[in-house]
Amino acid sequence: MLHKELQPHELVQAIRSVEKHLPPSSILPPHPDEIFYVECHPDPETQKPVVLWDDILQAFDGAVQVRHKTKIVPFLKGKDLRILEPHRIAMAVDTVLDVVVCSKGGSSPTSVSEGTVLGLLPEGENTDRKVVVSQDSYTSNTTSPIRRSPVYGLVETALENYNHIDRPHAFPSARRLQAVLDDQTCTVKDPSTTPPLDHDNRCQLRRPQIATTDVPVEMDVVQTSICAMLGDKIAQVTLGDMYRDGKGVPQDYQAAMNWYFMAVEQGDAAGQQRVGALHDKGFGVPQNHLIAMAWYIKAAEQGHASSQNSIGLLYHYGRGVLQDYAQAMEWYLMAAEQGHTDSQYNVGVSYKHGQGVPLDYKQAMDWFLKAAQQGDASSQFSIGLLYDNGQGVPQDYALAMEWYLKAANQGYAFAQNSIGVLYYHGRGVPQDFAQAMDWYVKSAEQGNDAAQYNIGLLYINGQGVPQDFAKAAEWFFKAADRKHNGAKRELEALKKKGVALN
Repeated sequence: MLHKELQPHELVQAIRSVEKHLPPSSILPPHPDEIFYVECHPDPETQKPVVLWDDILQAFDGAVQVRHKTKIVPFLKGKDLRILEPHRIAMAVDTVLDVVVCSKGGSSPTSVSEGTVLGLLPEGENTDRKVVVSQDSYTSNTTSPIRRSPVYGLVETALENYNHIDRPHAFPSARRLQAVLDDQTCTVKDPSTTPPLDHDNRCQLRRPQIATTDVPVEMDVVQTSICAMLGDKIAQVTLGDMYRDGKGVPQDYQAAMNWYFMAVEQGDAAGQQRVGALHDKGFGVPQNHLIAMAWYIKAAEQGHASSQNSIGLLYHYGRGVLQDYAQAMEWYLMAAEQGHTDSQYNVGVSYKHGQGVPLDYKQAMDWFLKAAQQGDASSQFSIGLLYDNGQGVPQDYALAMEWYLKAANQGYAFAQNSIGVLYYHGRGVPQDFAQAMDWYVKSAEQGNDAAQYNIGLLYINGQGVPQDFAKAAEWFFKAADRKHNGAKRELEALKKKGVALN
């Protein structure tokens, strides 16, 4: 029977009601709002978990049979093939059973726990435990509760069953092509709080990404929906991405999660990665790195490169697990060896800073080149930095400029700022303050605080522009708002000079 209070260590069966007059082929996959849970009991003869028919009748008025897709689930029988009393059916693990009812009016349960939801582990994990959580703690920024997977739910104790997490598996070398592409957006930490004389020479690891399908904006949402409802897992992930990103449909993280779970139920690695990424980012659900790790592991075990990279990032930053650079590098390498650009970049950064491996600029250069040859802007920028600073290679400002331009022409703000620095000092190019200003502005308009600071310095010194303390202060304020310490010091200096600061 359904409980007002769910107790730990119980087994439960997920069920929903369907109309008797509807053919199975017309019934859509279960929606989270339709799912209820009924208690299971050990069968006195087999000791396997079973659901009592009387409990189903108590939950749904007018129930006539139980069905799994097109197959009627029979009552258990004895050796003489007679139906056993009390009537009971075998528990179906990780499945939502359809309770066929005679009328729509009888499809509501007579009791359901208010304010609680069931959280089950990802597919294939132990199902003899469940987690009770307050509904209030799983709501989005809106007032509506977050939808949950009908089978998997939200997980609080997922990592308890991942005893291999500290020792990554060796995956087979052969990989099928991924059905979806990964988003190559990158984030690099800036820099410098010093004048243009000393620009940034540091890189930061690529942040965890939410992968996305390579789908034209004009793709027919209706056709994708039809394919998704017919069980096409690629279409299900694609439709989930559309809802997640608001492309062709209103942005709806809940709907995205539902479609991802439909792909997950087919064991799809891309769907598993998407569910993990939503938890990792806290999109539509509370941010939870433990849950994210559990889902990334599921996908990574299928060789999903983006998930392997994301696991590496969780280890690198110590999110949900103890910080461990060596473990991070193991996971990065698994993905990097598949040609995953984010991972190649992250391997390069790890070698550049000696995190989890000995510091080795040559190795860093090799990995940056692998990603840069695939058009990765952050790796192109990083190669430019190595040449700019003479790290692992002879210092060569001309080559630095060449690589910076490759990244800058893709709109990469940090490379644009670095080009401005080369023009400011006349390194590899004739000194040209006007050119420096042009590149600083391109970077500053994207919010780069180092470039904003550098523009302020040009105005203070009257280099390439008329000296203008007011405009200098304006740019210093922008950089200071982004916590740029150098800009804060310049503002203090202007204040001591009696410059009016608005």
